[in-house]
Amino acid sequence: MKNSTSRTVMAGGALAAALLLSACGTETGTPGASETTPSASVSVAPEQSEDAQLLQLNKSLKETLGDKYSEGWIADGKLHIAVTDKSSEATVTEAGAVAHLAKYSAAELDAAIGKIMAWQREQGGDLATAIHTYMPSGRDGSITLGVDPGQLEAIKKGLAADDVTGGVTVNFKESAGPASPAASS
Repeated sequence: MKNSTSRTVMAGGALAAALLLSACGTETGTPGASETTPSASVSVAPEQSEDAQLLQLNKSLKETLGDKYSEGWIADGKLHIAVTDKSSEATVTEAGAVAHLAKYSAAELDAAIGKIMAWQREQGGDLATAIHTYMPSGRDGSITLGVDPGQLEAIKKGLAADDVTGGVTVNFKESAGPASPAASS
């Protein structure tokens, strides 16, 4: 009976870790959301396993680095942290993680997403609902938007003409629409 209980507890812990990681480093909210989901979290490549110590180190470094933190991810069994200045790179390296210099902080990328959302709301009509996902990347200093294919060119031209993001690179991918809950039977 003890082994069954241990397996249940371990499985529950693994599920909790998987849910935590599935919410990190992923797409942010919908255009109607009042705030974006922070991009300053750890993302894990599908082939990599979660490591509680690395997740804790990321949390600690995120708090220590504050607005110099851009993004954290686990690759090849190591924690990688993107930061916005050289002194923060040294802090990351001293803590045992791999440092990367980033162009924008997580807060700056989130602010750019907020500007895109505000611009989108102002457009009205089909453009107001054409962007389905907002994915910030501190690794490469960009935001990827999932956009309705029928509105893709209008969104690209509008964002560029109005210089909405102030220099933050915006990438685009076609999107079939926002995720929806499973239909109940």
